[in-house]
Amino acid sequence: MKLCIIANKDNKVALYLYEEAKKIKEISNNILVSIEKLYIEGNEKIVYRDKDITDYDFCILHIPCNTFPLSYLTTCILNNKKVILSHEPRAFFYLSSRVLMIKAFERAKVNYPKTYLAMAPEVSKNIVNKFDKLVFKLADVHGGKGIVVVKEKSTANGVIDAMHTSSRSFCMQEVIEGEVIKLLIVGEEVIGIKEVPKPGEDRSNIAQSRRYFRPSDKLIKIGRKVAKEIGALCCEVDIIEKGDKYYTIDISINPNLLMYRDLSGKNVANILLRSLLEKKEKMKAIWERKLWKKLSRLLPLPIQERV
Repeated sequence: MKLCIIANKDNKVALYLYEEAKKIKEISNNILVSIEKLYIEGNEKIVYRDKDITDYDFCILHIPCNTFPLSYLTTCILNNKKVILSHEPRAFFYLSSRVLMIKAFERAKVNYPKTYLAMAPEVSKNIVNKFDKLVFKLADVHGGKGIVVVKEKSTANGVIDAMHTSSRSFCMQEVIEGEVIKLLIVGEEVIGIKEVPKPGEDRSNIAQSRRYFRPSDKLIKIGRKVAKEIGALCCEVDIIEKGDKYYTIDISINPNLLMYRDLSGKNVANILLRSLLEKKEKMKAIWERKLWKKLSRLLPLPIQERV
């Protein structure tokens, strides 16, 4: 069986996946594709170096959300060709905007911070008056980037004016103070990391140190619910723990697998590849049932049923 890995150029995680795929006997051929050199032809072909890659059996997409809509259309075509995907098309749709990501949290039935979206600056400024501290997040940026934590209303008004002047889409969220937890969901495995932020930093991607921990059943359930909702075999979910409550704040579909491997000691690339093989068997059974159901409608009824 053939595997295609789509990633950014010189991506170390993609190289890790590529090397691990060589060790799996079921995968006879694998290719590493730079998304920068890939293009869509019509509605059926995805071309890389003059070769259509839709005839591969599996595809792992380790690419950021800002590749939308190319990433979304790519997965739609591959999905229609019955290629087994690490991420379903809806994963890229949900993560194309933080506002849509909130919809994923809602559908997964997990807690998340109160989030506000407004078009007019005056309306945004009225929302600011409800809080002493607020987070501004660019709608199309993830991974702890594009975030401004504002502690004074006068500063917030300036941020709003700047956002509207630059025509950047953004949302506002209440600040949840607590411990930062990262969960890697890969197949059925859920790996936890706790972060200690650098002094004076509010962003979850700026950490002083990270340590591996075994997540509770409650955290595992949250991670799996989010992964299932977005259709991801592999994703990272950021959570704030406050008291006995958990607030889901972000999702990444191109997590740093090398970090999780090093901190947990688990070969996460191998887990992902094995999960793809298992998904192939499950989907094969589903397709066969659907085919048999379709054929049974065309076949004549047995004699006893005709009578």
